Amino acid sequence: MRGWEAMCLIAVGALLTGQGPQPGRQGEAASTPHYRLTAATLACFVQHREIYKAASGEPVFLLANRCPPQRPPSLLDALTNEGPNLRLAESTALDQLVTLNRSQLACLDRLSVTASDTVVFFFPDACRVEPAPGPR
Repeated sequence: MRGWEAMCLIAVGALLTGQGPQPGRQGEAASTPHYRLTAATLACFVQHREIYKAASGEPVFLLANRCPPQRPPSLLDALTNEGPNLRLAESTALDQLVTLNRSQLACLDRLSVTASDTVVFFFPDACRVEPAPGPR
């Protein structure tokens, strides 16, 4: 295998596993860990943050399609219901699984988000929310 062929295989592998750059995302969102969610999903996470805080262990898993949760989601819930999708995701796709450590989870106490269909970027390390560019 030639050097350029190996480089292509590495690049494709990184994109398939979600470890490569996300096309279509610009500026800070391209280089800073973030989640692309609807404001309604993030507002639900904020509203029900005490349930997530009751989860044992770290990280804590928040499932977009299971908010409000009836109990704190576990790793088994996350893997069973939101397993890896090896298709190339569109840059406008919404994140369905949010993984937060305890300090990032505490950020939810400081957020005020109004539920709507607006798409937002949630930056858990900076504890910041900003509108996402482009269509939903």
